[in-house]
Amino acid sequence: MNIKILLSATVLLMNIPMFSQQNFINVPSSEVTTKKKIFFQQQLNFNELIQSNTTLDFGLGGGFEIGVNVLGLNFSENQQTFFHNDSSDIDPYNPLLSINALKQIKIKENIAISFGTQLGLNFETSKKKSEASLGYGNLSIKDVWKKNSTLVIGAYYNSKHYGGQGNRLGAWVGAEIPMLEKIHFMAESVIGNNSLSYTSLGIIYYPIKWMPLTFGLAIPNTSSNSYSIVFELTIIPRVAKEEEE
Repeated sequence: MNIKILLSATVLLMNIPMFSQQNFINVPSSEVTTKKKIFFQQQLNFNELIQSNTTLDFGLGGGFEIGVNVLGLNFSENQQTFFHNDSSDIDPYNPLLSINALKQIKIKENIAISFGTQLGLNFETSKKKSEASLGYGNLSIKDVWKKNSTLVIGAYYNSKHYGGQGNRLGAWVGAEIPMLEKIHFMAESVIGNNSLSYTSLGIIYYPIKWMPLTFGLAIPNTSSNSYSIVFELTIIPRVAKEEEE
């Protein structure tokens, strides 16, 4: 890979949002996977690059889930190549193969707190494996505005290889509000000045109850990040046996 391509990749990678687990778009929703069920989420971010973030989680019961992720798989359609970063501390390391874990604690029927973590490894054959991590705590409230609405408020810590340059400690907020039977509005914001720092607005469409499709716009909260169009496909096992709407 020549110097010109390396410089182009550095510019393009500043920065695309990179998250996992069950999210609105970037902010974890704090939902936990049903015991012995599998949750799947595929997110695609489009700007100068196409970025893929894939999540697979398994419910353990008792409010616990564990899972694996492939994060920050970046492809340039113009140059027909995948980009990786395993040396620059300005940008997040990518791609990452990560594990995740979540514990949800119910306070009341519609109020819960949750604690989550993600630990990723960046692999490069000629270099030592590098770690990247995220940890967070959330408060989630259901039916806060109307039935099936959700509000999530939380705080997070990200390592330098996970969030790139900028703040290590931050906060976020996310909300989902039903507008029509099969259409929900969502909004979220990740507060800070690292690569995670975006405000996102979107529409969640439920063609069937257990397979929501999210269409959104990620708006950078810091000048080093880039605007991005987001598509997300989610398979929700906890309602998979219910009747289609």
